[in-house]
Amino acid sequence: MLDEETRKNLVEITDNNGQPFLLMPEHIVKKKKMRHRIIFVVLKDKKNRILFVKKNMQENTSLWEFPCYGIVFAGESAEGTAYKELQTNFYINDTIKMKEITTLTYLQEDVNIMATVFSAGPYYGTFRYNEEIIQDAMFLDKDELNGLLAYSPEIFNPIINWANRANWLY
Repeated sequence: MLDEETRKNLVEITDNNGQPFLLMPEHIVKKKKMRHRIIFVVLKDKKNRILFVKKNMQENTSLWEFPCYGIVFAGESAEGTAYKELQTNFYINDTIKMKEITTLTYLQEDVNIMATVFSAGPYYGTFRYNEEIIQDAMFLDKDELNGLLAYSPEIFNPIINWANRANWLY
């Protein structure tokens, strides 16, 4: 058994069915473009609007994206990773309601990744975000998002348009 410190940078490499079979350090997984698990979180407020963000650490900060994205590390569950990302990015604890929407293969940088998408909320508190990670944030209702996707789809990460067409967002 690996201790917590050793495990925290290890990622489970998965087979074609999403089953883990090997542990590798995160930097090697990214460099070698190995199949692994990730999460996305769709975060809603009390008015059923979805939060979209621009992140500081992304290479292309001009794209709006889902507020939380994260790699599932060894020994973590997808849901545990989703809660960890909410805490890191928005200081939201694990009392918020979380629902798994789907798990599917997602193509990222020429690698098929097993992505689990969660819906979190509604959140009734005051939204605060970690300014070291988040550059900007906005809430959109269904009509606002559909309008922006119709006339300016290039401002969003492509997965948002895809998730909206699949009716996973509202």
